[in-house]
Amino acid sequence: MRDYWRGSVEAWECDEMGHMNVRFWVRRALDGMMLMATELGCERAFAPEATATLLPVRQHIRFLKEAREGVPLFFRGGVVSLSETDITFYGEIVHTLDGAIGATFLTTMAHVEAKTGRRYPWPERTRALVAAILVEVPKHGSPRSIAFDTPTDLFEAETLVARGFQQVGLSAVRIEDVDVFNRLYPEGMIGRVSTAVPNLMTAWRDQATAELSAQDGQPRKAGAAVLEYRLDYQSWPGAGDFMAVYTGVAEVAEKTNTLKHVLTHPVTGEVFCICEAVAVTFDLVARKVIPIPPQSRARLEERLIKPLG
Repeated sequence: MRDYWRGSVEAWECDEMGHMNVRFWVRRALDGMMLMATELGCERAFAPEATATLLPVRQHIRFLKEAREGVPLFFRGGVVSLSETDITFYGEIVHTLDGAIGATFLTTMAHVEAKTGRRYPWPERTRALVAAILVEVPKHGSPRSIAFDTPTDLFEAETLVARGFQQVGLSAVRIEDVDVFNRLYPEGMIGRVSTAVPNLMTAWRDQATAELSAQDGQPRKAGAAVLEYRLDYQSWPGAGDFMAVYTGVAEVAEKTNTLKHVLTHPVTGEVFCICEAVAVTFDLVARKVIPIPPQSRARLEERLIKPLG
């Protein structure tokens, strides 16, 4: 694998958990994939004058080691496969000092007309260049709890609340949030999920850690960490649009909970992104995962997503 980005974690990229927020992991990975695309003959594909560009279709992420303020990192990767109109990249963000893998990314992107988003075939020069950067997905980068290649679970905005989803986020898309083609930057999807989820989960996590501390007398401070994500990008809002985030509980296990997020336009109901995430409750004092107490697990199970009908 070749290197395609190198930098470090800025203080303003860290969230309330004390580590780099998911939106910036995605931004750095996409920076790397943009350079990778340039190596494949897609020069200036992300510039204002481009007639063709690349749009993410699906992205699978595994988080393996957190990155805190000032930590140096780099991104390396290659191409997994190329179809008539799509490409799948594999990449990983690595801790420079010890070589530990911070996060891995499997990302399918479509080759599209820049203005319309319509797919069209890759040029022959790209097909010829792919062979030089082909890679196999390593074991640590393979999906674990969320498959990469299964069909997308589709949702309709008007049924979300009835099925147990709660609106946890609501925001405007501003000019600084969009790219040169007036499409929301991809990190704007996962970033809005990250910002919104505390409206559903913070009180529950505080109760869970308080329950554990009452049992063993150990002081704890509730936090959270996501282990795995899959994002299915459906459409792209632009400046002046609005986004609502609806979140539902899909599964509860001893240490993990699986959440599904649906990002929609709050007026039209257009679905922008469907996201699934496996998260853990994180003790910010010990910096480690803690189990979910039975009573807290039962409270979360009461919120499980209901089937249609």
